[in-house]
Amino acid sequence: MEHRIGMEIRVLSKYMGRYLDDIHGIDCMLSGPQGLILIYLCENDEEIYQKDIEKYFNIRRSTATGLLNSLEKNGYITKEPVENDKRMKKIKATEHAYSTVEKIDNHVIQLEKIMLDGIDEKEVKQFRNTISKMTLNLVKESKNG
Repeated sequence: MEHRIGMEIRVLSKYMGRYLDDIHGIDCMLSGPQGLILIYLCENDEEIYQKDIEKYFNIRRSTATGLLNSLEKNGYITKEPVENDKRMKKIKATEHAYSTVEKIDNHVIQLEKIMLDGIDEKEVKQFRNTISKMTLNLVKESKNG
């Protein structure tokens, strides 16, 4: 029996998550999703708010709140009130986050090397094209539903 593509993507995602959760040699208490959020914050210069993180990672508000609260508690981010709207908080990475992200980035590069072993550039390009189309199909469907 042929496996369903969604199941295969889910399995791959789980393996990637486990690999990112198992970061050795880095003095941090980050889950894979927290690490990805830190990378996003450190690599973007514009002002970032919780809603931006929810949209970029396609996560629910409650999930984003939990991840960000944990990151703040552990000194990786600060939440700064916005002058014209006290309900909104600007999310900023701390120096601790930047130094940690540099270490995490090396781990992510290693993960991608492992994943792409034996796969040529043409296959990678086709995969990216296909996964983008799948994502757009789901985005389109969620807007219709």
